[in-house]
Amino acid sequence: MARAFVEALRKEAASPDPSWCLDEAELDALALGRQEASPMPRLAADVVAAAVMLGRAFAPAGPPAADDGFPVLLVRVSSPDWVEPMRCVVGPCLLGLGWRVRDGEGGRGAWNDRSRREVVVFARDGASREHRPDRGNETVGAAVVAGVPLIGVASDPARTLPRDFLRAVDREVLVAPLDAEVLSLVIEAVTGEVPPLAALGDCVAVRAAADLRLGIRPGRGASEALERLGRSRQRERKRTANAPRLEDTLGLGAARDWGLGLVADLRSWQEGIIPFAACESAVLVSGPPGTGKTRFAAALARSANLPLHPGSLAQWQGSRDGHLGHTLGAMRQFFEEARRSPCVVLIDELDSFGDRNTFSEHHRDYSSQVVNALLEHLDGAVGREGVVVVGTTNHPSRIDPAILRSGRLERHFRIELPGLDALTGMLVQYLGTDADDLDLAPVVPLLRGMTGADVEALVRRARGSARRAGRTLTVDDILAGSSDGTPALGDGLRMRVAVHEAGHAVALLASGASGPVTLSVAPTGGLTEHALVDAYGALTEGDFERSLVMILSGRAAEEVLLGDVSAGAVSDLAEATRCAAAMEASWGFSADFPLLSLAPAQDIDLARMPWLMRPVLERLRLAYERACDLMRTERLALERIAEALFSTAYLDDAATRALFSGKAASPRRRAGPGRGARRTHDT
Repeated sequence: MARAFVEALRKEAASPDPSWCLDEAELDALALGRQEASPMPRLAADVVAAAVMLGRAFAPAGPPAADDGFPVLLVRVSSPDWVEPMRCVVGPCLLGLGWRVRDGEGGRGAWNDRSRREVVVFARDGASREHRPDRGNETVGAAVVAGVPLIGVASDPARTLPRDFLRAVDREVLVAPLDAEVLSLVIEAVTGEVPPLAALGDCVAVRAAADLRLGIRPGRGASEALERLGRSRQRERKRTANAPRLEDTLGLGAARDWGLGLVADLRSWQEGIIPFAACESAVLVSGPPGTGKTRFAAALARSANLPLHPGSLAQWQGSRDGHLGHTLGAMRQFFEEARRSPCVVLIDELDSFGDRNTFSEHHRDYSSQVVNALLEHLDGAVGREGVVVVGTTNHPSRIDPAILRSGRLERHFRIELPGLDALTGMLVQYLGTDADDLDLAPVVPLLRGMTGADVEALVRRARGSARRAGRTLTVDDILAGSSDGTPALGDGLRMRVAVHEAGHAVALLASGASGPVTLSVAPTGGLTEHALVDAYGALTEGDFERSLVMILSGRAAEEVLLGDVSAGAVSDLAEATRCAAAMEASWGFSADFPLLSLAPAQDIDLARMPWLMRPVLERLRLAYERACDLMRTERLALERIAEALFSTAYLDDAATRALFSGKAASPRRRAGPGRGARRTHDT
């Protein structure tokens, strides 16, 4: 049937000047000043592909008869890019020669003369604002009354075709995406040569209609067509060429598992097994800077064998002068290009759009229209068949809730700082074959607290040092690069950092923490890591009070062992203040207002709620007193852990617990505490 449809196209192409027919011979003749013509019209490859795919879709039951009983037919294509080629073929392929195709956008017409044999076609790809369900309904009604055949072509019919057309549909045909068999038939029909299926390779993934039209040319041969399609695919892959596959990435947590599931679903969609609507095709990825949010999008695109299409509000505003019309135009052009063929769209720094509930009066109109435009492109009348959307942000709380509702970016994954195992794997991955000849054991403790971007920068610095020295990469280069130019801590400051982190560990273990507790000291500071086991929403007031003690125990350990405190606890104080403020104003633990939740925890501003300072300070004071009492009670364990951390720079969970219980002795090496220490440690 596919071959019969192609033959119908050739007959139709013999009619005067069909818009979809490529007659290169006549163009060449005009260029050379000769009056030669091609004996047989040449067909555009994208139109041939549409005919072949339409033939396969009708193969089981055959096309409807071209008579008065012709059904109202809906032809659903895989992406908006195939709407126009399919519009060219539905008339000649389904109804035959002699039928005049009338554009449904032309308005209501009169069909008194049935001898004209007309068919009305609505072909809507969503690129026009007129492609809406409320447009064209009068034409549909008039055609149905007159018995004129009606055909609709769309990738997202519910959002683009007339509402009355969908109500009148008698038969729906799903046109499967391009595959190797279809591509082989297209190359054969256009070039006259049969390509070997084994040679198609990645060319099958080139599914944009324009790519076929430009890559498969009449009279150029099958081998040249394959070469051109291959080059087109290579250009699409440039953005993800250096990105690892999602299967090989580390430290992405649940986002990686979700992405792998999506890759499997996309393969099923490309094979026609499931519709695109069955795929979870939009996600928000948040996390601290450098944790791999953008890398996740690139890895997802590479694993799905799709091009990456990055954009951001800053990019669209910077396209011209930032005027509202120019910004919206740049955004519209971005999404229209994305809808040409399946791809992964990356919207970076999604929080820059803001939340309409928090806009100031001065910028409200401008910013609201920008957010509304984004909402329309994410799931509005245009749709996004074949387009996967990945939004990234450091601040998910600043995003308009409408962007995150179901049907838009409904899934949200937070990528935290990677653990030691993931960091070690990243180091080996970035080192490549160099890792085989290096003993990385001294380097591993220094990776604590780093992000994936930090590890990549570390390897880049180390390679640069070795390259400038004219030698191969060594472990010393990596060790030197890990400090990023930061001098090693002096003994006094190093001991203070060790005492501070030991205080956190003592508080955790004394409270019965079941998750792993690991400590490290590096030139950039110290780090205590502990994974919470309980769900956040299940924590009680007592749990949060113990958390305050743990957060403040680093400062308390400095006071008990060293006699004074440093400014290095500033991040601990900030975290404890946020927690105590949330207990009073958000989580329902206030003694005076226990049933009030005044704001989300992350949005509480004590400067705007000065009456909160007294109860917050009282909570912090009581927690700090408990922390100091605990450090005095567990002083021996505190000293053991601090001295061991000072000497080794890293303590895993087993070593930390053994030192706390007294089953392991710490190295007897002590240095006097330094004074006026700067902030060097985090928890």
